[in-house]
Amino acid sequence: MATEDYYGVLGVRRDAPAEEIKRIYRELAPRYHPDLNGGDRGSEERLKEINQAYHVLGNEERRRRYDLMSGGSFENTMFHQNGLDDDLINLLWRFSRMGTGTGWAGGCRGRGFGKRGCGRWKG
Repeated sequence: MATEDYYGVLGVRRDAPAEEIKRIYRELAPRYHPDLNGGDRGSEERLKEINQAYHVLGNEERRRRYDLMSGGSFENTMFHQNGLDDDLINLLWRFSRMGTGTGWAGGCRGRGFGKRGCGRWKG
């Protein structure tokens, strides 16, 4: 998505409450829906921008991160384009930390695998 100013896309202030963002989204979505506009490609693209903006600003955590990044390259941050959920990202991060000796992550805690490893996958 080329547009990164999600507040501008929805036409709301940066300090707008969540209820106002939701109300504006519900007004804009039907106005630009392609089925109601004879399949106009311009309205379809505009609706995609509106949906993306609401996807970010309508969720408290995503909006907080977007505000912290000042709308910079939010779309390109970790897996956002692919739509992976934050819980899945957290799970993948925790899994990648297994076996690094951190103590809290579980796994073999740096002992490695194989004959002298922690007992898993011994060959």
